[in-house]
Amino acid sequence: MQIDIYPSSKQFSKCLVLVGGSGDTSEEFAPLVTELSKKMPAIAICTFNFSSQSLTESILDIQTQELDLVFKKLTLDYNFNELNIFATSMGSYSTIKLITSNKYSAIISRVIFYDPADYYLSPKFKNSDDVTWSGSQQYLPVQAVISSELGHLTGHIKVSVVHLTLRNYGPSGYLTDDLVLRGEDDPSGYPRLNTQMVKSFYDKTPPNNRGEYFEESNVPHAMLRDGNVSKNIARIVNTVVKIISKLQFDF
Repeated sequence: MQIDIYPSSKQFSKCLVLVGGSGDTSEEFAPLVTELSKKMPAIAICTFNFSSQSLTESILDIQTQELDLVFKKLTLDYNFNELNIFATSMGSYSTIKLITSNKYSAIISRVIFYDPADYYLSPKFKNSDDVTWSGSQQYLPVQAVISSELGHLTGHIKVSVVHLTLRNYGPSGYLTDDLVLRGEDDPSGYPRLNTQMVKSFYDKTPPNNRGEYFEESNVPHAMLRDGNVSKNIARIVNTVVKIISKLQFDF
C-alpha cells in the first residue's frame, strides 16, 4: 500500500493521518493537504487509498485491515512520535477499530471525526444497502454499532466530533443533481447524516477522552465534491486548526 507523506522534503515528529470515506483518495485529498500544511507547517500530513469494493469480504473489514497496515508502516518506517487522525464518514469504522485495539494507543494522541457515519458490527448488516443513517431517518439501531465501541476507549486519546448540519438531502436522496447547489442550505431538507447519530460518537466517548464537539452549517458532507470546494476546504482547515489549537497542539 502506498503511503504519501506531505511534505516529503523534511523530517517531522508529528503527523496527521487523513482517513477518508467512500471515494476519498489521496488525489481527492490533495487540495486539503496543501492548505492544512500551510496552517500547520510543523506537522506532516499522511494520505493513502483505501480499497473501495470487494466481492468476498465486507469493505469495512478490509479497510480496517488496511488502516492497521498504514499505522504499522508509520510506526516502523518513520520517526514520528505522535500520530493524529482526521476521519471522515465511512473512515470512522476503521478508525474506531484502530483506536480501541490499543495497539497504537501510546503514539495516537488525537482523533477528529468529521461527520462520521455509524455502521452495524454484524456481518449480516455490513453488506446491506442500508448500512448507515441519513438525516431523514430515525437513528434507532437494532444491533450493535461501531460507535458504541468508543465506550471501550482507554488511555489518553482525545476524540473530537464535527457534525455537518447543512441540509441538502431528503428521503429519496439529494435534493438536487447540481453539485454546486448542494452546497446551499435548504430548509426543506435534512443533513446528509442523522444528527443524533453523529452526536452519539461524542456522547459514547468516555468523558476523560472527549475533546470538542462542533457543528458546521456551511460545509456539505461530500466536502471535496459538492458546493464551493475551495470554501469548503478553507472552513475544514479552520475547524481542524481550532480543534487542534484547543488541544494545545504544537505548531
